[in-house]
Amino acid sequence: MNDLNKDLFLRATNDWVCDSYSIDIRYIARRDGEEICLYAAFIGLSPLPPTENMGFNIEANGLYAGQIQLTGKRESLLGILNKAIQGQIEAHGQLLTLKSEHQYSYYSDMNFRDRWFYDLHLQVVGNSATTSSQISFSSIDNALRQCSTPFDGLSDLSGWLGLKDPQLSHESPSINIRVLPPVDLILSECHLEKDKFQILLHAHPTFDFERLGLAVRAVPGKGVSSRKQVAAKIKWKKARKGRQEGVAKIPLRNADSAIAMLMIGETTVRRQWFLDPVKGDNSRLIAVQHFDKDLRMIRNAIFDSTDSTRFELGVAALFFLMGFSSAVQIETDSPDIVVTTPSGRLILVECTTRMADFSSKLGKLVDRKGSLLKALQESKRPSRIDAILVCALPKDQVASRPEDLKNHQVILLTKDGLVSAFEQLRLPIDPDKTIEDFISKMDRENLFPLGA
Repeated sequence: MNDLNKDLFLRATNDWVCDSYSIDIRYIARRDGEEICLYAAFIGLSPLPPTENMGFNIEANGLYAGQIQLTGKRESLLGILNKAIQGQIEAHGQLLTLKSEHQYSYYSDMNFRDRWFYDLHLQVVGNSATTSSQISFSSIDNALRQCSTPFDGLSDLSGWLGLKDPQLSHESPSINIRVLPPVDLILSECHLEKDKFQILLHAHPTFDFERLGLAVRAVPGKGVSSRKQVAAKIKWKKARKGRQEGVAKIPLRNADSAIAMLMIGETTVRRQWFLDPVKGDNSRLIAVQHFDKDLRMIRNAIFDSTDSTRFELGVAALFFLMGFSSAVQIETDSPDIVVTTPSGRLILVECTTRMADFSSKLGKLVDRKGSLLKALQESKRPSRIDAILVCALPKDQVASRPEDLKNHQVILLTKDGLVSAFEQLRLPIDPDKTIEDFISKMDRENLFPLGA
């Protein structure tokens, strides 16, 4: 599987990377004898140039760290990636090595089949930790505070670079590589209305359009004729401001919704559902959308507002749209929302907009679930209660312990899942099955977002 991950990544990067792609290299390393050994590194490639130069480098008390941003020729960029896959990065005149006593292992989330956006990913993992027993992290912290580009210690530096903190992490050293696609859908400009599907794409000006694939499927549609390959229908304009715009207008039949599937070569870039705003079977959605066009106020309450009360109201409205019965609680010593399914299943919901509240909210949710469960058991009533913790932050910004969530059977719903939930409102939703699917997936993975 390791070699399969590496080979899949290499084939895809050959299709994706173009001349004048930009590259972002971030690293933290430490001298270990004659070598400079990596703790952690990130390499990101993008079709767009960086908005500002964030480059710097630090050498302090045997620690090497920095960031490099540049654009380059395709062959040069692929050479950097190939060298990184072999465990080496050249940065500011130094050769940084990923230490390993044996062969490197390779991990990739490109194998996850249920994503909506697919960047290319490969993690190169060493199996020998950089020697740290003789390292004085306090002296490194002090040295970093005296640098010309000062940082308040190693934790501040790691956070700025978006890398794991060497003094806290017990993981093997690794290089994480991500490559963004040279072409993508512009979701805000794609529309489905009255069986007419307009698709807008932006592409890197040197991208080879012969490698592009675009398929659509209408729902409910009319048999197999509702499934089409439409890349040939895209009309590309001349390149302007570093990008090329393409438009396709696709006639469909009986289309309440449609999915677009964008590919480069054999690799998926994006899958995305689009909904006709005046069609659909969800009567709750039709009723709410009649007064709140495009659900703008609900979306604002969930994604844009920092007011915790508005966030709770938005989450309760979203559960209602998904077919649940939801009630925001007035009593302060209670869950934020109590939800039921059509079968009468009880679900307690706590909401938080901040990381600082996460542990407190989880503790309150577990306590209140236990209290209600005890009361139901004493009254001889059905005693199945589920719990959902809703966090406004993306999953990668939530510092949670998956085993705690699993042990207490608490479902974690993050921003990623909230976005996905909105995308599925046009589709048939069975609230009872939805909860069962969440719990089943939690048992397999310990942690999951709604709609993943």
